[in-house]
Amino acid sequence: MSRRHGSSNPEVLISKGELAKFQILVEVLKSQPHVKQKDIADAIGITVQAVSKYFKKLVKEGLLEAGEGRAYYRLTPKAQVKIKEYLTSIERYVNSVKRELKIERVWPALAAQKIHAGEKVGLVMRNGVLYAVPWAECRAKAYGTALNDAEEGEDVALTDLKGEIELETGKILIIKLPSIMEGGSRAVDVDKIRRLYEDFKPDRVGVMGTVGRAVLNRIGVKADIEFGITKASVMAALRGLKVLVLVVGRMVSRIIGEIELANSKYNAEITYEVIDVHKVQEVAQAS
Repeated sequence: MSRRHGSSNPEVLISKGELAKFQILVEVLKSQPHVKQKDIADAIGITVQAVSKYFKKLVKEGLLEAGEGRAYYRLTPKAQVKIKEYLTSIERYVNSVKRELKIERVWPALAAQKIHAGEKVGLVMRNGVLYAVPWAECRAKAYGTALNDAEEGEDVALTDLKGEIELETGKILIIKLPSIMEGGSRAVDVDKIRRLYEDFKPDRVGVMGTVGRAVLNRIGVKADIEFGITKASVMAALRGLKVLVLVVGRMVSRIIGEIELANSKYNAEITYEVIDVHKVQEVAQAS
């Protein structure tokens, strides 16, 4: 059988211009609406002048929306679709290369009970952890083949995965805290945070910064995620967990950008809510 020759590389990888546009859109997504062209230039390795030219093109193409001020930009709905198209074409190309190289993917899971090498197992997600369960005893819609023996609680290597793992996308509740210049933990409505925590019932709690740690100390809650909370919180939500994060100022937009990027990349539907917990200042009325 003859094989047809020709380039199947996605345009985003062939054209330097398309690649730069893709990278700029992603960087804007991470930091919108307050976007610094110099930061983008440093991140993708081109000059500020080049970034400025691309910004003008992207605005003209209806992919970027410029607001008031030089550093205010947002992605348009058209840009969200464009990013998904870029990611789909790149993923399709990568998968085709893997098939050519005959790469066999191996996935790890925890054994729910004793498993033997070569056994067909079902795959289920429990509390954000992938478990391999006996196929005959489950109704899982995803399955694979064990590559090694494993006792209950041990890790098992899986291959030849098929089907879809049933998973409800998680939610992220972002608690916006006052900065130390605004009063820090002393300017927080602690009772409100306690109520939010009890009502939300998070599977994981993330915190960044001294103010957030002081607030958790006041409500008697221990953080599960203290470093790299932007990516860690999103990954936890992708696994179906509810995550509560306490952050100050600009970190709010960083987390939102990471959520939107993950939703685009994985075709997910992570939902989020931002709640400001600054203490309401009572103003005395003159009689």
